[in-house]
Amino acid sequence: MPKQIRKKSIKDLFAAGPSEGSSSERRHREPHAQSMDIPQVTITREEQDSSRGGLGTHSGRHAPQNEEDWGLTVDGTLPRTRSCSSMSSTGSSAIESEDDFLSDNESKSRGIVTLEQLGGPVEIKPWWKLKTLVHWPFRGSPKRKVSWVQLAGHKGNFKSAQEGTILKKLSENERQCFEKLQQDVLLPFVPQYHGVVESDGQSFLHLSDLLVPFHQPCVMDCKMGIRTYLEDDLARARGRPRLREDLYKKMVEVDSGGPTAQEHAQHAVTKPRYMQWRETLSSTHTLGYRIEGVKKSDGTCRTDFKRTRSQQDIIQVFQDFVVGSVDIMQAYLCRLTEIQQALHKSQFFKQHEVIGSSLLFLHDLSGRAEVWMIDFGKTTALAEGELLHNVPWQEGNREDGYLWVCRTSSAP
Repeated sequence: MPKQIRKKSIKDLFAAGPSEGSSSERRHREPHAQSMDIPQVTITREEQDSSRGGLGTHSGRHAPQNEEDWGLTVDGTLPRTRSCSSMSSTGSSAIESEDDFLSDNESKSRGIVTLEQLGGPVEIKPWWKLKTLVHWPFRGSPKRKVSWVQLAGHKGNFKSAQEGTILKKLSENERQCFEKLQQDVLLPFVPQYHGVVESDGQSFLHLSDLLVPFHQPCVMDCKMGIRTYLEDDLARARGRPRLREDLYKKMVEVDSGGPTAQEHAQHAVTKPRYMQWRETLSSTHTLGYRIEGVKKSDGTCRTDFKRTRSQQDIIQVFQDFVVGSVDIMQAYLCRLTEIQQALHKSQFFKQHEVIGSSLLFLHDLSGRAEVWMIDFGKTTALAEGELLHNVPWQEGNREDGYLWVCRTSSAP
């Protein structure tokens, strides 16, 4: 008879006490993973100049209307898999173009990308710019032990490094964040940072590769917060107000009812208007987070979550992601609880506006499951004061809503 496990809601995740033998402790006790044939895939949205920060959209000051339990439950009747609790570290993320949030063919794309072989050019189709880095060791040629393939992304953001690490194009914001995090309680939950290195005349962050411990991993990127652009981004856009026909076209491709009557007559919208509109499309507006992309163990990637807004839709995506595994679900619940507890203690978290950062979910068929905080290119320090991260954003208060998910979930 399957073991019965009490159902847990998101409220449970962010309120539970520390479990015995936490995953972060187990990670430090585990020897470094040995070399093996491991496919590596990192899913993030793309950016362009991380010193500026990409422009997302804005949910504004309205509180989420859906106050129901997120519904992520651990059901004892689901099939179980062998669990593996040890943790390891890696990094991912890219740089996002402020005008490239929606591609011209987003309404036509099915949002499904299949990993391809080396050699040919790749057409960028998904609405969410999916950055996929595939590291595939070739068994037949020792001299070509490691080969990298980048699909649907800007070349040059990532480079291969020594085994178990990657190079990510330098963002000064992100460099400062990693250096501050070395002395913070969040250190066990972010990729290991090995400093800045030069390669081919460019500067890169040297980070550990989070995918090393996994064999044929499943990967999900969840963008956290109720907005994905900085207040400075909005101020700059307002400082250069002009009607944009290209942004109007992007808006109507997604939702013909999005523009106002005046905007339809002008066949144009301003950038601040576009920024605020596009944030309302997904669960960023309703729940305080959104799914950016999912990569399955068979190599297929989905990025068609631009209009995934409801809790029930999120539940369905997550259940499909874990394939009903109780052990994987439990491991994720444990790791999220540890992250939440560290966030409440973190001075770094209190003193920074965390925009565009993600939680990266990783698991494989062995039952190993990990969650990591990634992408700090738009995370900026406050001049003074502290943030709560769980109250509505009003322009000027710099609240990011990173913990808004706690408010949009209620106990069952």
